[in-house]
Amino acid sequence: MKNYHVLTVKYLGPTDYKGSRVVIRSDRFKKSKTLSFDYTTDTLGTAVNYLESKGFDLVGKAEGKDCYYLISNTFETL
Repeated sequence: MKNYHVLTVKYLGPTDYKGSRVVIRSDRFKKSKTLSFDYTTDTLGTAVNYLESKGFDLVGKAEGKDCYYLISNTFETL
């Protein structure tokens, strides 16, 4: 069975002090990256654009109750 790196993507709504954000979490490396929401796309698009710009090879996606999961062949920290 092939091993993959699973990343969790969640939308964070705006607050009184910060605009909308997207957080990407890697449980494998115990790291996360918070991004400003890209209004030209959506939550998943914001995360995908960022990860691909960092060289991540994304091979799949899944939807959770309140998040997305991105599946990658890249085993690098965020």
